[in-house]
Amino acid sequence: GKTKAGSQRWHCKQCNITFTQTIDNTTKCFHRFLNWLFSKETQQDMPGQGRTFRRQIADFWQIWPMPPKIETSRDVVFVDGIYLAKKACILICYDGEYVLGWYLCRSEQSRSWQALMQRIATPIVVVSDGGPGLRKGLKKVWRTAKLQRCIVHAVWQVHRYTTRRPKTLAGIMLKDLASDLYNVKTQEDAKIWIQRLFNWRVTFKEFLSEMTRDSNDNLRA
Repeated sequence: GKTKAGSQRWHCKQCNITFTQTIDNTTKCFHRFLNWLFSKETQQDMPGQGRTFRRQIADFWQIWPMPPKIETSRDVVFVDGIYLAKKACILICYDGEYVLGWYLCRSEQSRSWQALMQRIATPIVVVSDGGPGLRKGLKKVWRTAKLQRCIVHAVWQVHRYTTRRPKTLAGIMLKDLASDLYNVKTQEDAKIWIQRLFNWRVTFKEFLSEMTRDSNDNLRA
């Protein structure tokens, strides 16, 4: 017979149980959810503006993917924190080819970095933007790893002080010197660059030691 909803009903004579067969399309809906999540398609463009789609995938938002445990050490890894919203930051570790791990936190604190590192084998070198808490986290978990400042962030830091169009000779030369970091490829290049920086400090020693008074009569460099 059939149920009140019109579905086919079956009866087992051996166990005397009545049942209905349903089609489980959870896997199909999940794959559709993933395909949409990693595509450029918007729900607005779907039939009915995506109302049926949202109902079908509602439960999948509760699934929190856990990063795998990485037991093979890498030579170099890159770490960074990306703020998705206020007090919502995701820490990411990347080896240049694959994402090794991630950790969701409120801010880039030492404990958050430690939680990320604990599931990843200690690398030889860690490249970062010099964010807060990372150095302390390294001392706790990746004790033998060497910390390297990201060149891009180092150059950006210089540009914050010199601006994109510096007006002083010292600022112009420092901006050019920072930009030349991209051309440092060997140890010999590094030695030459460090010597240029030292010469810049000697050349503008008097200028760098000058002080001015702000509106509150405080001395500032």
